[in-house]
Amino acid sequence: MLSQHSKISNHCLFAITSMDVLPLVDLTKHTHPALSDRPILSSQRSGWRGVFFNHYDHPAHESPEHQWMQHIIGITGGRHPVKSEHRLANQLKTCYCQPGGILFLPAEVRYSSHWQQAGEFSLIGFSPKFFEQIVNESTQVKHIELIPQLDLIDPFVQQVGLALKADVEAEHPAGRMFGESLATGLIIHLFKHYSVWRPQLSCDLAGRLPEYQLRKLFDYIHAHLSQDITLSEMAGVLNLSQYYFCRLFKQSTGVTPHQYLTRCRINQAKQLLLKTELTITEIAFEVGLTNHSSFTRLFRQYVGVTPKAFRVSQ
Repeated sequence: MLSQHSKISNHCLFAITSMDVLPLVDLTKHTHPALSDRPILSSQRSGWRGVFFNHYDHPAHESPEHQWMQHIIGITGGRHPVKSEHRLANQLKTCYCQPGGILFLPAEVRYSSHWQQAGEFSLIGFSPKFFEQIVNESTQVKHIELIPQLDLIDPFVQQVGLALKADVEAEHPAGRMFGESLATGLIIHLFKHYSVWRPQLSCDLAGRLPEYQLRKLFDYIHAHLSQDITLSEMAGVLNLSQYYFCRLFKQSTGVTPHQYLTRCRINQAKQLLLKTELTITEIAFEVGLTNHSSFTRLFRQYVGVTPKAFRVSQ
């Protein structure tokens, strides 16, 4: 089981050390008193399971001591450093957060902050249950303590944050799987680098999926292209954990599950554009995409022209 608390020690681990009742802040709802403004961009309609993304353009703000219900990653945006003060378990630190700087707060850690300047930032939240599920599928360790981080530079976390932001801005053109795949990889990264115990993951072993399993999976994908297939559903076809499935799939095919699924959708869309009288919106639904604009952007990205231009040119 994942620890819902972290411990304070000479190694900068933090814990809840008293029974004080503090505000519990939920990233999926109004985040007062941790934040005063609502996000300008949110993954609320993404359909993602267990992972949440908000982006803020926030004024200077002082938040009283509180606890997050989710494991929280904060990524500083903008172009200039932002001066801020952070208090974790009665330890105060002043930071000049650079663009791309990372904050990591495990759920239920006592925390307060004072952001002395306005600025942009993103928050990524993981429900502890989802985080625990992904970790437990990937290791035999039963007890994980996560280590809070302030003013951290981590290019991997930064790039995943940018990819999630771009996916939300584009209204999830490839469906839920892209965001859920990124979230799975990010959880394993956090577990490997920012927890007390850092065992080798059982899924770090090399391997490939046998041909009969790939065929079973491909048949499932083609039979469900009109649906918003999730990563957990694809992994479930082969009775594998999500993380292990992603690694084996890429080792076996050379592409990620979401890349393969997207290519299948684009190829199917091409056939429908050439051989049917369906409208472009109807074709978008037939290949599992939820709206005309998302389908058009994704089609242009992969084919180089819009669906309308492709149909006319043939």
